[in-house]
Amino acid sequence: MDWSIQGVIELNCWIGHFPHRWPTGHDAEDCIDGHIACNIRGLVWDLGRSVLTYHSDLPGATCAGFQDESLYPTAQSRAIARVFRERCQLRAALQYGREQACTVYGRLCMNRHYSPGTPHRSAFAQNHPQCLEQLRDGRLDITRLCYAIPEYRQERIAILMEAARFGCEGLCLDFCRQPPAVRYHPAFVQPWRKQTGLDPRELTLSANRDGFLAWSRFRAEAVTALLRELKAELDPLRERYDRAVPVQVRIPNDGLEANLICGFAVEDWCREGLVQEIALSELRWLREYQQWDNEPYLALGRQHGVAVLAKNCLPVQRGGWGGECNPRGVNPWLMAKRALDACEAGAAGVCVYQSDLGVQWPGQIEALAILADPGRLRAFVEDPRVQARYPVTEENRTFGIDNHSQLPGTFLSADEL
Repeated sequence: MDWSIQGVIELNCWIGHFPHRWPTGHDAEDCIDGHIACNIRGLVWDLGRSVLTYHSDLPGATCAGFQDESLYPTAQSRAIARVFRERCQLRAALQYGREQACTVYGRLCMNRHYSPGTPHRSAFAQNHPQCLEQLRDGRLDITRLCYAIPEYRQERIAILMEAARFGCEGLCLDFCRQPPAVRYHPAFVQPWRKQTGLDPRELTLSANRDGFLAWSRFRAEAVTALLRELKAELDPLRERYDRAVPVQVRIPNDGLEANLICGFAVEDWCREGLVQEIALSELRWLREYQQWDNEPYLALGRQHGVAVLAKNCLPVQRGGWGGECNPRGVNPWLMAKRALDACEAGAAGVCVYQSDLGVQWPGQIEALAILADPGRLRAFVEDPRVQARYPVTEENRTFGIDNHSQLPGTFLSADEL
């Protein structure tokens, strides 16, 4: 069985959390060297969220570092802006990655647009208020745009296609930042009411389960349409250059039904050959769905030939944006144990979200360095000395879950979506 480790890299975190890195230099190369030292040669490189973190040639694209200087009030934010302004870090990563026999994917956060007045919001999001998603009560969701609108789908696809043309060997569509992907825009509500005579805003999971799931499937079709349209544009490039360019989707592993409520018809994606890889994340956010299980996804992968990368092993980020990493709750043994369990279950590998931080942490470096070798991984996990060094405690027992998870007591309810 092939087994691989991917590092999901956000260069702004590689730099921003460590003031000694604020003077710019060979940032992409240094970060890649850190991963190679930990035996991670599968690199999932950040393309951006709303604002792009590379030098795009797309008309109207908003690129990090080129906004009004007033949006960068701190030394940290100015240092990060300078890193992205001075050179295209994606092009640098692609070139250096090839030289070092690494595989470099491009990763786009699919529906995270932040608030007006921040350096993280693109001109496209700001100038297309008609695309803003709506909450159940009609209020605007200013952080999300609506996939039912073809213009928005094309904006996302154009970014992904540009990354593929630049030479990214695969594309990661990150749907974990932040679910749900679909809500109650009139472009969903009006055709649904015309088709069914029902107002979807009156449907809830608790009171009308079948109706709510039918509504969820209806609006999930817009995200599937995006994947179909991406495939239609990507296939000619694949054929022309004889490149596979796999499409990877990063989703929570809280179950196929929970995925559908988010807007992800995962079974359809696999059946239609729209995705080649699924990267799972133990993201805790939806009150009614608090179980995480890789097996339904592994079964889909076996049925449709889709590679499944298991639960992410993450550093703890919460509280870390003061310029230092937050080491509380870290347990390298738990990270290795999760990876070993995934390997034994038949996963294709593990995708380590924010490996940019992990490859810099003593202790965590040791565990990361053995993930790619199942034999060394098992020896590490089963070594009683390692277990004694990293005891599982109440504080660290959840290490490895997605660091954007909600805290207990703050989970959203499906009835609120």
